Amino acid sequence: MITFSTPRLSLFFISVLCKLGFTAATGSPYIVTQGKAVLGIILWLMWFISLWLVALPQTDVFASCWAWGLKKIAKIAILFLLSLGLATGMLFAGLKTGLIEPTSFNPPVDGMLAYLKSQPRYSDGAALVQQATVNFIEGQNPYTSANVITAMEEYDSHQENLGPYINLTPLQEGRFADVFPYPAKEQLNSLWQQARLTPENIPVELESRLSYPAGSFLIQVPFVSVGIANMQYVIAFFLLIGIAAGLWLLPRRFWMVFVLAVAISLELWVGGLIGLEKRLLLFPFILAGWLLIPRKPLISALLLGAAAATYQTVWFLLPFAGVYVFHCWGFSRALRYSVVAATIFIAINLPFLVDDPALWLASVTAPIFDRVYPLGVGLVSLVQTGIVNVDFPFLFTGLEITALVGGLIWYLLRGGRYPQTGLLFSVMPIFFAWRSFNTYFFLIDLALIAALLIEYERKALTDESFQTSTTMVRS
Repeated sequence: MITFSTPRLSLFFISVLCKLGFTAATGSPYIVTQGKAVLGIILWLMWFISLWLVALPQTDVFASCWAWGLKKIAKIAILFLLSLGLATGMLFAGLKTGLIEPTSFNPPVDGMLAYLKSQPRYSDGAALVQQATVNFIEGQNPYTSANVITAMEEYDSHQENLGPYINLTPLQEGRFADVFPYPAKEQLNSLWQQARLTPENIPVELESRLSYPAGSFLIQVPFVSVGIANMQYVIAFFLLIGIAAGLWLLPRRFWMVFVLAVAISLELWVGGLIGLEKRLLLFPFILAGWLLIPRKPLISALLLGAAAATYQTVWFLLPFAGVYVFHCWGFSRALRYSVVAATIFIAINLPFLVDDPALWLASVTAPIFDRVYPLGVGLVSLVQTGIVNVDFPFLFTGLEITALVGGLIWYLLRGGRYPQTGLLFSVMPIFFAWRSFNTYFFLIDLALIAALLIEYERKALTDESFQTSTTMVRS
């Protein structure tokens, strides 16, 4: 019988605490210090190593002597995260209902509470996606009609009373050409106040492209069409669908373990649902898409192809999914899998690709080729905080590609024995990216814990079958 006390399960719950730590240490471009940047990298490595051990079956063997201690630490982590999540939810409810007022507290608590009360906020990316959804319904090409100024005025400008308006993506162009490693809040606010006077003239210093594939707005069209314009409701819907998909695919006796894993993943609830993290829409696609590879590869290809047509972070996962199919089903099935996923991606984006191929390509590759500033929780935080003075994003692109290719080679050679390591290799390149937001790492660990629970169920059934057959032979 597999119980909660296995070392791999304990390590997973410990890893969630590590992830929350590196998210908290490096979650804002304006409060990160050099010490927090280093701490964030250390915690990221701890998170990655913990999940790596979770992905290796032999961990339950060589770590068995530490099972009791790991279980104790895991229980503490779970209790802490559940308490923190409950407290955050109650605090958010109190702020929204007026029972708690930020002005009743001293700095810096008042500022933190004011920020929490202002949620949900639309980032410029989320506002552009929402604008694109409306424009598509009205018959416009969302890539042609994208305008970050009107989008932010529509969806987020009412939050300006919180201080300097900084919820933008600056480019190292124009007045910012010599600014590095990041413009000051006052510089961004000054740019915004000028830009909003003439919204038809977008400054070169602002990223205004709709920088996502077409699925990012098409997935919201049914909701907006029936009057559900609040992205928070859409995210909540897909979060619940993801949980339901996990329960449908998992053995019933492991349902509570999966629900507990989701419950303590506070980045889903605080950064995702409260903070409007649009990539949370991918939850059911990534979870079911990965889990179905050994069982229903065609459905998996449809799901992950659709996810890749929604946000670029899935592009890193698809090659590993193809190799996983190769290990499970052989080269021919892996080739068909790749063709199906690519076909879904192209089909979803084809109308906009045909209408203006240069604009579509420039838009979806903008995070790579536009002169964006270094920002994130990975290696680039050393540049962002001035520890390393490197104004050369393509160096990081090279490291990113090297990590991706190296991971693919390892996974091609060894992934048959350790299939779940592909999930980890898919996010490892992002650690080296010029832009590596903590939200890019969402969801992978939940797919991993679900795959682990399925692995445990199969092992338990195999062991039971072996014991039954042995008893029959002896009798």
